[in-house]
Amino acid sequence: MKSKISTAVSQIPLSGIREMWKRAAEYDNYISLGIGEPDFNTPEEICRQALEDAVRGATHYTQSQGDPELIEAIQRYLRERLGEDLSTGQIVVTTGGVGGLTSFFRTVLNPGDEVLLPEPYFPPYRHNIEWVGGKAVHVQTSFENSFVPTPEALEAAITPSSKVLVLNSPNNPTGAVIPAETLDNIARIVLERDLLVLSDEVYERLLFDGRTQESIWKRPGMNERTVVVHSFSKSFAMTGWRIGYAFGPQWLIESMIKVVSSTTSCAPSVSQRAAVAALRLDAQVIDAMVEEFRVRRDHAYEVLEQLPGVRVHKPGGTFYMFPDISQITQDSRQFALDLLKEEQVVVVPGETFGPSGKGCVRVALTVNQEVLKEALERIRRFIKHISRP
Repeated sequence: MKSKISTAVSQIPLSGIREMWKRAAEYDNYISLGIGEPDFNTPEEICRQALEDAVRGATHYTQSQGDPELIEAIQRYLRERLGEDLSTGQIVVTTGGVGGLTSFFRTVLNPGDEVLLPEPYFPPYRHNIEWVGGKAVHVQTSFENSFVPTPEALEAAITPSSKVLVLNSPNNPTGAVIPAETLDNIARIVLERDLLVLSDEVYERLLFDGRTQESIWKRPGMNERTVVVHSFSKSFAMTGWRIGYAFGPQWLIESMIKVVSSTTSCAPSVSQRAAVAALRLDAQVIDAMVEEFRVRRDHAYEVLEQLPGVRVHKPGGTFYMFPDISQITQDSRQFALDLLKEEQVVVVPGETFGPSGKGCVRVALTVNQEVLKEALERIRRFIKHISRP
């Protein structure tokens, strides 16, 4: 009966993230640094408000675009973050950040259209591009350039069929933040080559060392050709609520709303009420979570940079690190499998995120400090063992 499955779905490989998660279940004492979600529960204020709203009847369909009160709250939030006013027609509420990605690609891509996809990348990008007949054109990055796409590499990848550029900053899986000057140069190329941009900024609140979010949306001429995707999952510890939104030019958002209407009808109404509460939350609650991730990052960096055969950058954002282990082995999948078998620690093979991830592993700092220290000690012990002559 497997022959009844569509070719498009059959060709989706098992995610390296899900593979490691599945294999970890074979062990009783494993520590997972593999799943990209905050280990914090959703703040109680959000849960209580969502419950009260549900009891009062907020359990029905909303408009496909989203609950008007949430749209208004997003407008206020973006006014504070971007310093400009967006109309209600420039915003659509989606089922998680992935819902925004899916709606965008279905809206703009025709079969054969090419999407410039800097590596390493979030795997669902490629799947959603290919589902609608698009072609993902990889733009390679490297450890040496901090996994930031260069204008030169971008220019070299452009063809007459290029239609969209995907940007993800802060980046999953590397934690890299694209510098302002690089964004300026990328915006110039986008305008010269008449491209659209999907800017995935779901980690926009998870920035360290005084950084503030730099968005290509703010570059001259870009707000008429850029859709920005935000999510409540990472910044507000709301992964299970499946709620996000996208904003961009009204001509494009109007068509994305048609896709939402035809696929999910609307985002979950109770989750939309939770999102309203999240945008009213005291910023200190989010700041405390970000500070905890910074402390974990600093400790993990101190440990990893001292390990033989390991190179690592100190990420500017997210809760990920992406150490290079290529001096130990180029086979990061086997490294991850052996680490799980010998020390019961879950990391994700770098090639899960595209060819530029070869020889790297993704480490998610999504356990408390005590557990993280134990996990890092197990990694240190494992690397010391396999590095012995």
